[in-house]
Amino acid sequence: MRGGSIVFVHDTHLPQLLSLAHYSDPAVQEREIQRLFLPGWHCLALWEQFHRDGDFKTIEVLGRPLLLWRRGDRIRAFLNVCSHRFSLLTDRPRGCFPGRLKCQYHGWEYDETGNTCKIPDAQSFRPLKKGELGLREYRAELLGQLVFVTLDDAAPPLCDYLGPDLAQLCRERFSMEHRLTYIGDKVQPCNWKIVIENLLESYHIEAVHPRTFRRFPVPEHCTHTFYPTYDYYIHDYRDEPDSVAAEKFICRLTGQPLDLKWRHILRYPNIAVGGSGPWYYLLMVFPLTPATCRFLTFTMHYPGPPGRWKTRLLHRVLKRFGTFMGKQINREDARIYPGIQRGLTASDRPHGGGLISAREERIFAFQRHLLQHIGDADEHPPTLPHARD
Repeated sequence: MRGGSIVFVHDTHLPQLLSLAHYSDPAVQEREIQRLFLPGWHCLALWEQFHRDGDFKTIEVLGRPLLLWRRGDRIRAFLNVCSHRFSLLTDRPRGCFPGRLKCQYHGWEYDETGNTCKIPDAQSFRPLKKGELGLREYRAELLGQLVFVTLDDAAPPLCDYLGPDLAQLCRERFSMEHRLTYIGDKVQPCNWKIVIENLLESYHIEAVHPRTFRRFPVPEHCTHTFYPTYDYYIHDYRDEPDSVAAEKFICRLTGQPLDLKWRHILRYPNIAVGGSGPWYYLLMVFPLTPATCRFLTFTMHYPGPPGRWKTRLLHRVLKRFGTFMGKQINREDARIYPGIQRGLTASDRPHGGGLISAREERIFAFQRHLLQHIGDADEHPPTLPHARD
C-alpha cells in the first residue's frame, strides 16, 4: 500500500459525528449534491450493455436525465433533452439509434457530436442554421468495462479522481475478459449515507447476515488504510479454511492467481468497489430525497480464458451463484434500512449514545470527510485516534 496509516483495532470507541439534520434536512442534502456529488465521477453502465454501435441507455442522475450512446469504441454522454423545446429526446430506457439521435417529439436529429443535422421544416426557423443548436454533452470515460460520467466540466481526469488503488482494481476486476453477473438498480427508503455506512462496517454481519456472511471477520486478519479521498479495507482469509477451499477450486478452473483477500474501497462520497476471488462489484449511491436514495450495483466475474467449453460452463455457474448471493445480501440489508432511517431521525435520542466501535472506524472517517466538505466541520475536527501497538 502507498503511505496511509493502518488503524485497526483502537483503544477506544469513536464518536458519531453526524446529527439528525444530516439524515433529514433538505438543505444539508443540497450542500452534499453541490459540493460532493456534482464535482465527481459516476459509474452509470457497463460496456457489455451496449452490444451494437448505436445502442443507447437512458438514466437520471442528480436530477439530470442522461443518454449514454455507443459510437464506435466509445460511449458518449448527452443530456437527454432536445434543444428545440426541451422535450426528452426519448423516454425509452434503452434502444438503438444507428446513425443519429432523433427527438421523439418533433423529429430534430443530432449527430454523434450532438450537433443538429436535420431540422424538419427548417425554413420556419430562419435565421437558425444547421449545427447552431446542439445537445449538452458530458465527459465520459471507460475504465475496463465501467462507463463513468462526470457532470462537472472542471472535474479531474477519471483515474486521478479515483486514486491509484481504485483505478487499478477497476482495470483488473472489470476488464473486457470479465462477464456480467448481474446489475441491480434499487430505490431504498433511507438517506444515502445509511447505505454507505452499512457498507463500511462488519459489526452488523452476525445479526443481519447469519446465512450469508455468518460471522465477523477475524480482527487480526483485517487492515484499514485511510487516505484523503478514500479508504481501503483488506480482509486476509488465508488462514480461514472454509473460505480457502472453494476459492482454490475455482482458481484451478479459471487459471486465475489465488489471492485469498477480500478487498473493499470507498472513494468518498459514493463509489464502493469490493469483492474476492472471481466476483467483484461496484456500487453507486445517489440521494433522491433526504429519506430516499437510489443505488446501482454492477457485479462481474471472471470465468476463465474465452473459447473453452469449461469457461462457458463456469460462466453459467458463477453467474447463477453470484446473482443469488448478491441479491440475498441486498435483501438482508434492505430490511433494516427503514428502521435505521426512523431511528436516526427520531426527535429524541438515548443519553450518552451515538458510539462508533473500533471495528466501525471507517464510518468515522467517512463522516469526518463529509463534514469537512459540506462546511459543517468544526475549526478543529476530530482526528482518528492512534492504533494500538
